[in-house]
Amino acid sequence: MPHLAPDATHRTASLQDQAWFAAVLVMYALVELSFNHRMLELTDVVLSNPDLDGLQFWGRVIAGFGLSMLLLRWLDLRMQQRWQAVVISFAVGMLVMWHFQKMVIDYLVDHAPAAEKKLSVYLLNSADLGAAGLLSIKGDALGKPGMAPSVREAVKTLLPAAALGMSLSDFEAPATGWVSQPAALPMSASDEMLDNAYRNTITPPIALGLSSFFGLLNLAQGMGLGILMALRKQGHPRWAGWLRRHLLALTAAVTLGLTAMHHNEFIDSPGYALHLSPNMWQHNAVLALFIAWDMRAEPAWYALSDWAHHQLLRGFLFAKL
Repeated sequence: MPHLAPDATHRTASLQDQAWFAAVLVMYALVELSFNHRMLELTDVVLSNPDLDGLQFWGRVIAGFGLSMLLLRWLDLRMQQRWQAVVISFAVGMLVMWHFQKMVIDYLVDHAPAAEKKLSVYLLNSADLGAAGLLSIKGDALGKPGMAPSVREAVKTLLPAAALGMSLSDFEAPATGWVSQPAALPMSASDEMLDNAYRNTITPPIALGLSSFFGLLNLAQGMGLGILMALRKQGHPRWAGWLRRHLLALTAAVTLGLTAMHHNEFIDSPGYALHLSPNMWQHNAVLALFIAWDMRAEPAWYALSDWAHHQLLRGFLFAKL
């Protein structure tokens, strides 16, 4: 009997051939979507510092875990020792996402002019009107009354960030008697208050965008692995072999592509298409990228996020540890 080197027998199958790994990917994705739903709940009001810290902490940790799982599958196919793939993937994934999200938010806060930070206070307070479909921009309707709850929650969270760079006088809510006021605050408004208001405005779209992106990528990967194993078990090795080579690209393209094409009453409204969307891309393309994705992804996956948060995780608060 030929002698086999220890390297050749250290494991029997790659991670992508094991059912438990596919289950872990799907469970992680559901936790990620649960976090998104909790964020939408919290942003009904201006966040306190502990709530804001909790969102930033969990957002970085969960997104880092998502990137780590993507790296782990790739490294597992290329390294002989699995423990090395685990250590490298989690070290890189967690460090990159922890610092990336913090750097983006800190950079935007530090470089925002004081007038824009003052404007964010008023935009946070007018988000409820936008979610109710009662606002218009320069005479064009922004959404409409009676939008689905999934759309209302997303708009309430994302509208303040999307409207940065506009003038408060561009918005009208004639049906309510609301009149926009110049974005001026008393002299007693501290820099800390303004920074906190601005963080409340920009943190949710960034954290939501990273969370949903990695969550959906891993959900697609987990479901794809399940299909691969089912095809192999049913006696279709040829199809399974093709899917194995193109698994991540195919499942990611389908999942992310369908999400990016999702439409709802808000993004199809003339106020968004003609004014709000062009403004946010012109004002800050980095922030606009997150907002544009979130406006589609959050309503598209809201039902699953709601179920995962309240049924699977029993309403976990995602508070800072």
